[in-house]
Amino acid sequence: MPEQEPTPLSSAPASTASIHTPTEDEERPQPVQSADDEPSRNAQVFGWQRYAHVVAALILVVVSAYGIRQFMAGDAVAVAELWKSKITILPFVFLFAMIDLSLETVGWAWILSRLGLKTRDLTGVSVCIAGKAGLLLPAQLGRLIRPDLMVRLGRGTLGENLKAEGAVFVLDAVSVVALFAGLVAWRFHPALGPAATTIVILVALFLGNRIANILSGTRLEFPRAFWWSWQTFVIVLVEAAGWAAHGVAFYVLTSDLPGKMTLWDALFLAPGSAVIGLASGLPGGLGLTEGLLGASLGFSGVPQAHHALGVAMFRLITFWLLLPIGWLALMWAGRQVRKRNRRIKAEGAVVADTTPAPVGGLQQ
Repeated sequence: MPEQEPTPLSSAPASTASIHTPTEDEERPQPVQSADDEPSRNAQVFGWQRYAHVVAALILVVVSAYGIRQFMAGDAVAVAELWKSKITILPFVFLFAMIDLSLETVGWAWILSRLGLKTRDLTGVSVCIAGKAGLLLPAQLGRLIRPDLMVRLGRGTLGENLKAEGAVFVLDAVSVVALFAGLVAWRFHPALGPAATTIVILVALFLGNRIANILSGTRLEFPRAFWWSWQTFVIVLVEAAGWAAHGVAFYVLTSDLPGKMTLWDALFLAPGSAVIGLASGLPGGLGLTEGLLGASLGFSGVPQAHHALGVAMFRLITFWLLLPIGWLALMWAGRQVRKRNRRIKAEGAVVADTTPAPVGGLQQ
């Protein structure tokens, strides 16, 4: 597919500024609306989120209680001994979880770099991983951590970073849909899997390119060469490989359990559970993702006595361990922000000290 290097969002030609004279209506003071007249915008838009953690906690408690009940109803000693013997494979599960995180970071950095935002350094990597510190925020509000850090690091405006984060979200969604399409097509014939994945990606990028043309000249404008590009195609494949690594981690953990868990089942069910959990708007998909993972094990014929430990181990490695990793990255990125602020302050002081004083009260 033809491609030209996309123009950075910040390099769009600026229009000639004109002097605006306020009219009589604009100069007239506008009435101030009282807080009692209308709820605040935050209360209107995000009011439901105050209950999101409570709902997620309740669902998690119910799912956990059911899993523990099934564990105790079975041969708890034998189940515990089996999982004790599986401790040696946990590092491999963690390895695939880190591959998933690494591929997500590559995709994120590549997208922002193509949009003219600096990400290909250690600070950029830390910004991407710092987003994991917000996994427990509802409605994926943790995604706002990365644009905020980028702005504070002087890497683009807030508008540029929010649009870039939107592109990351869209391409990530395309990647998981492409993975599911390939898996479904593979069930009919193995050769159809790659073809279906390719077709889904190409159709999505074509539509993205058409929408970009429609939005040209608006605040949502993207460089036209961004969507219909071989680089964007590869980025989606990288993101899809990250979702596949998530499924492989689930397969490594559960493949030798009693039942009929296959690699296809793990590749489809584990990412599917995560996607539905995140789409629900619950913090980290808590409760719903665990319930769907347990249902996935039951669908694959794994005895219910193993569901609680299996889901708990998988979520511990692929979700809960990412939180401290995200917080460490957030602390490191925050340190870079403070260093930048000190450097700017010092440079400003130097400029002030070296500026010659006006002679005779007049500046030449």
